[in-house]
Amino acid sequence: MRAVLLLLIPMLCAAQAKRFALVIGNSSYVSLSVLPSATAEARLITEALEGAGFDVMLVQNTKGNDDLFRVESAFLAKIKAGDVCFFYYSGHAVQVSDDDDYLLPVDFKPASSDAMQDRAFRFTRLLQDLDEKKAGLKILVLEAPRRIERQIQGASGLGLSMPDTSGIGETMVAMAAHAGQFILPLPPNELGLFTRAVANRIKRPGLTLSQVFEQAKQEVGRASSQAQFPDWNSNVLTEGFYFHAPVITASPPPAPTIIVQQSPTNPRDRLEYVFIPPGKFKMGCVQADTRCEPNEKPQHEVTIAHGVWMGRTEVEVSAYQRFVEESGKQFRMPKATIYNPGWRTNNLPMMMVSWEEAGAYCGWAKGRLPTEAEWEYAARGGKNDEVYPMNDENSREKANFFGKKGNDRFDQLAPVHSFDHNPFNLFDMAGNVWEWVADWYSPGYYPESPAVDPKGPQGGKEHVVRGGSFESDWKQHLRLSFRRPQGGPAYHVGFRCVLDDTEETRRLLQVR
Repeated sequence: MRAVLLLLIPMLCAAQAKRFALVIGNSSYVSLSVLPSATAEARLITEALEGAGFDVMLVQNTKGNDDLFRVESAFLAKIKAGDVCFFYYSGHAVQVSDDDDYLLPVDFKPASSDAMQDRAFRFTRLLQDLDEKKAGLKILVLEAPRRIERQIQGASGLGLSMPDTSGIGETMVAMAAHAGQFILPLPPNELGLFTRAVANRIKRPGLTLSQVFEQAKQEVGRASSQAQFPDWNSNVLTEGFYFHAPVITASPPPAPTIIVQQSPTNPRDRLEYVFIPPGKFKMGCVQADTRCEPNEKPQHEVTIAHGVWMGRTEVEVSAYQRFVEESGKQFRMPKATIYNPGWRTNNLPMMMVSWEEAGAYCGWAKGRLPTEAEWEYAARGGKNDEVYPMNDENSREKANFFGKKGNDRFDQLAPVHSFDHNPFNLFDMAGNVWEWVADWYSPGYYPESPAVDPKGPQGGKEHVVRGGSFESDWKQHLRLSFRRPQGGPAYHVGFRCVLDDTEETRRLLQVR
């Protein structure tokens, strides 16, 4: 109970603090290019913040430094120690030679020889003033690194710089483009990619602050084909802060009581299937794992809401031959490889099968390919935060990877059932052959993945394979979170099937 209370303290403190926001949109520039989207972007952010309980001060088309100072003073007058503060600015801004950023009022004079601090508002001034007010969490967002065609006296001509927030307490600064870079020009009547992505995620319940901006960053990168990539930095963030608290939903119903004397055999393919109960697990990169690749991040909790029956082994050659024989010549055995000449060894895993063919086989067996989430949940065997199977330093000796060690006496493929099973009674979830899963592959899918029964992106060019193979590097591919794309059949890629836990499936497997 004490541990639970300690975890709740940051969330409760953030919930009790008042929320204030200052939102500025500068569109109607006199001597610089007009920005029709800026005021519309400010209104969009205002709507999202008001829905999240912020008292929002919306200001449009500020004129002169005095106007900006008056606006800041009115905003600061509301702030008390510990309050949550959000600042948003859309408009023109420049970096000067001292690596500081200045927000430009709409009547800014580019050719003026006056000092920049007399013509525009210094961004770090706001950071310092909020710190002096002892504000709590401070979130500052700039949709401002726009390319300005005119030469501006005193400006560097580069994009904006990322301010140093060290020593300013809980602070996040987010910019629509990397330091020194610019956002993409907008078509008429279209809002900035970054603002849209941030506003959309502010509205979503259950996202931490870093998740809001990391997901927005990934969305903009994908939408712009990496031509625009936002940037953000933070200092001592409270992860208990949510714009909208998580929606508390009922836990999945308990798994039905199933009496099984042994792993039942599917009469269709004559392979054994194991019941995998519903549950929750942490999917993706384990924080202690130093070998994680970007497509494995972030680690996120996933609920598998319904139980399934999963093939205890990878589909073996004899089972696939049965499928081909019963398909009425619709399917044929692929060309054999040197690893199983003439498909003579029946209990080796089937390979050289395309994703479509694997799915057709599973459909014939009255099932389907597992989703990537189902596959990793089953591979983890009910354990969390394990880098390798069963968190065993000897995992390498218990799986068929490149080379020989311990139980791995095989130079190439191994017959199914050759190694120890995992806690869910499944064989070869690591090693032997990679395994097709149902999901399309996207390297940036995890930040936007649904929390319950994710099924992967809507489309793509390649699908995901998991688990590694007999020729894999065990240090990298034996890791339970490792994932990679695959385009077509290969000598090191196989698969296994799952059957949804329905009355029809139980009759098929003769279980009760």
